[in-house]
Amino acid sequence: MMLGIPVFCFVCFLALSSIAIFAPRRAPAAAAVRLDRPEPARVAAIAWPAQLDPRAAGAEAAVRLALARELGACRGRWALDTVTQALAEEPDPRVAAALAGALDAIRMPDDRA
Repeated sequence: MMLGIPVFCFVCFLALSSIAIFAPRRAPAAAAVRLDRPEPARVAAIAWPAQLDPRAAGAEAAVRLALARELGACRGRWALDTVTQALAEEPDPRVAAALAGALDAIRMPDDRA
């Protein structure tokens, strides 16, 4: 009786470890196709970031999103023109939504000041 419990535990350990070692492996998941990324030729055609900084020409969506969020704090005709042009040529829906928010912020006067 004294050896019954340790032997049972050892047998369970052997069974579980053999399952873990010899079980068939899962097939790797197929790479998901990202449909929200524009084609490289389309990214090169986006010119509005270069108006703010020449180094931003052909910038990725993350950079354009950051620029769009910062444009909301700017005031002036140049900011309004830049955001309007950017909305016309922006293919990424997240960046376009940020640009629309920036356009609303530029058009609305800040009542908190």
